[in-house]
Amino acid sequence: MADSKFRTALLNKDSSLCHDIISSNINREILISVIHDLLHVSTLVIHNKNITIHPICVVNTLKNFIGDNKDQPSQLILNFAVDYLDSFDFGNNDKSKIYKISDRINKTVFMGDFEDACQIGDWEKAESLLWAIYAASDNSRAALDILAELALQDAPRNAIFVYHILRAFQFQQIKNDNWAYINCIFNLIKFYDLKNVHGAVNFYPDSIKSKIIDKGDIAYFSALDRIWNGEYTRIKGYKREISYWITKIRFNNFSMPILKNNFLSKINKNSFIKLAEKIINKKKTNKQKANELVTLEAIRSMHSSVNKNQLSIIGSRYNEIFK
Repeated sequence: MADSKFRTALLNKDSSLCHDIISSNINREILISVIHDLLHVSTLVIHNKNITIHPICVVNTLKNFIGDNKDQPSQLILNFAVDYLDSFDFGNNDKSKIYKISDRINKTVFMGDFEDACQIGDWEKAESLLWAIYAASDNSRAALDILAELALQDAPRNAIFVYHILRAFQFQQIKNDNWAYINCIFNLIKFYDLKNVHGAVNFYPDSIKSKIIDKGDIAYFSALDRIWNGEYTRIKGYKREISYWITKIRFNNFSMPILKNNFLSKINKNSFIKLAEKIINKKKTNKQKANELVTLEAIRSMHSSVNKNQLSIIGSRYNEIFK
């Protein structure tokens, strides 16, 4: 099958074969399989202190650009995803320990214990309980939702990651791949440890949206806003943490003069694909390209929900990067 062949090539870092598959006039079905594989492999990247933005954020970002024209997917964007992942080391997706745990365990017994173990940093116990929850929940997403809430206790560090992994998971819908996503987010919060739980505050993203557009971090805000407006089982917990962290957002001290002709002045359906390709073709490091791509995708998500003046402000602020 084309998808398993592509995944194997990705894991083996056979970029030449991956590029050949991408250039073979892939149809929608194969395109979806290719994206599934790119997302899956991105969850296997071994996290380290040099990774400032997790590859799942970048690959999901590229997936969103591809979605703007699925009938003629950008080979440049897909090939960049392959080459970008090729620069990382991958862990394995070993689930053998999970299968040793009885599937008769009641998952409700372990949820609170698991959260407590994570909060105090008892990662060995937390990992064992995570296996139990996953096995007892029939390999479902239950553990992913818990971990997303825990990760949002440090929203400034994790919100962009949480948004993209939740969306990537929603897209993939391959039950056998669920563990890779769950293990990915678990390894991330274990790497940095957790901040304390925060109480809810009577604040919400729309309260500061105008100020963000003028002087704030668009990528960070966009992640918070999209999680807030999503439909998730643990949305109450997500909103609790987001409401707190919104009150801690800092803003720039200067305003950018509005440019009449900025990169968003004549935006259309395919504009963001072309802008993404332009970033990829720049003579910059992959880390710099990754940050710019994620920021561009956040702007893409906001551009349809702001008025003309606000769009001009965003376009002016980021014009030097994306023009």
